[in-house]
Amino acid sequence: MTDTKMIRGGALLARALKEKGVEHVFTLAGGFCNPALEGFMECQMPVINTPHEQIAGHLADGHARITRSPTVCLVGPEGFANAVPAMLEAGGERSPVIFVTGSSTLKRQGAGGFKEIDDVAIAAPLVKYSVQITDGERISEFVNRAWVAATTGYPGPVHISLPVDIMFSSFAPDAGLSERPFNRMDRPVARAWPDPASLSLVLEKLSCAERPVIIGGHGVWWSKSEDKLEKVGKTLRLPIFNVPYHSKLLGEECEAYMGLADFHQYHPSKSAIHEADLILMIGGRLDNQMNFGNPPFFTNEQTLICINGSHEELEYNQAADEVLLSDPGAFLEALSKLGKTWPAWFDLQKDRRAAWVDEWYAHMEAESLKPGKMHPLQLSLDVQEQMGDDDWLIFDGGNTHFWSEIAVNMAGARGQKLGGIMHPGNYSLLGVGVSFGVSAKSLHPDRNVVVNLRGWRFSFRWPINRVCFPG
Repeated sequence: MTDTKMIRGGALLARALKEKGVEHVFTLAGGFCNPALEGFMECQMPVINTPHEQIAGHLADGHARITRSPTVCLVGPEGFANAVPAMLEAGGERSPVIFVTGSSTLKRQGAGGFKEIDDVAIAAPLVKYSVQITDGERISEFVNRAWVAATTGYPGPVHISLPVDIMFSSFAPDAGLSERPFNRMDRPVARAWPDPASLSLVLEKLSCAERPVIIGGHGVWWSKSEDKLEKVGKTLRLPIFNVPYHSKLLGEECEAYMGLADFHQYHPSKSAIHEADLILMIGGRLDNQMNFGNPPFFTNEQTLICINGSHEELEYNQAADEVLLSDPGAFLEALSKLGKTWPAWFDLQKDRRAAWVDEWYAHMEAESLKPGKMHPLQLSLDVQEQMGDDDWLIFDGGNTHFWSEIAVNMAGARGQKLGGIMHPGNYSLLGVGVSFGVSAKSLHPDRNVVVNLRGWRFSFRWPINRVCFPG
């Protein structure tokens, strides 16, 4: 009989995450996390060390948004507090970041242990799932639970707290694997298929509509259904708007894309939404940006239908006249076969967008005649004019974000293409821009990445050189 070589709890954590297919771990290396860091090294998993835990969290978030795969942010107990803003930002965009805290010792919990903090309670309102592991034999189990929560239905960040005494304790390499599921590799995400009767009702209402519009939300992005959304818009001649602050679903140059469903940043959206007799909100939520489904954003006379891929999203959308539980891709596939089109209504929205763009460009031309002054919108337009079709544009929070949004709509309406756009979620958090820019550059090293910060712009090339000028 041979003795089984024991491994530390941190190594068990690393192996469980490796089995799930995690490709990126971001951290600020510290003693409480050393067993996990050693485990990642043994598993040959890339670990990116950063100067601050908030940066680690934003980098993990940026990678998760671009790859649409979970990433890991590993922090120590005191560093957890620094990572809280990154949890807030990831939650707003539904980004599946797995935050792991190497926390204070379990044995003396509640007695003022070294760097003790109630990380589980603090994280709980910001993430989908927050748990402390109290038994090292269950490390793999809780990694599996957290992974499922992060990726299933309504995706989003999760949090695991692993006390330092469990992190450093020794366990058998197969600890906790004697129970199902025996195979803990990543599985295809379960997706909701529409109930035929409910789907028929929605399609019937749409067929009877004369002026329908689509408002796409981030559920379309996370279900990887933006190509189907574009096909529906072009084939059925349905105008498509994007929920503000979330991932861009269509290129700004796409014929079916009209702009943000935001009366301030894109004025023609007000006319379209108020005149519409039916609104299809796909993968979005009736939150504050949509005035919770109420007037004056939506009218009393129109029919508001929400299509969402999870019951969690539908709980936000109780104000809708009709709701449909369906993966956005499955619904869009059915919608593409409808056989009806709305060309006149579609062309009206295109004409309104073109007129709005012409008006803004004329306004910018008039502003350029004023000596010694430069409109922030003009600066955003000038930057995009120098960008290529494959380049990435990153916004930080604040007013810079709003002017940049208007600029990309204007330039896109005149054919400007971009390789990708990233911006803060609905909290418009300041400080995310550089981290998101580094994420985009590391995943697309052959492309230029421009980061639009509040007051400054940075341009990343590879190796990273920084060029900045006042904004």
